[in-house]
Amino acid sequence: MSAIDNLVAHYKSKGQKLIEVPEWGDGEQPMKIFCEPITLFDMKKFMKLAKDDEVEMLVYVLIYKALDENGDKYFTIEHKQKLLNDVDSSVLVRVATEIMGNISQGDMQKK
Repeated sequence: MSAIDNLVAHYKSKGQKLIEVPEWGDGEQPMKIFCEPITLFDMKKFMKLAKDDEVEMLVYVLIYKALDENGDKYFTIEHKQKLLNDVDSSVLVRVATEIMGNISQGDMQKK
């Protein structure tokens, strides 16, 4: 197997991630957010959409990557303003950061 094949196989082996968010649940169960690993292409798209605004980038991460158990997106671009203005920012930042954890500095330092 070639080096690039090894890299692709590693990425594909990561699979979906589950994030449980008690604050966004129904009171009995936490909200369950599923997400695929973020690629550099995803990050490029988020940065372009957010015009390098890190806060907006976090919102785009949720809009494009947060999925329900059926693989459907929880949010659409129509939710952007509510996510920016009417949602607990500390929870949003925590969840978006966890989704992005696949390429975070922390992950790179663990290796």
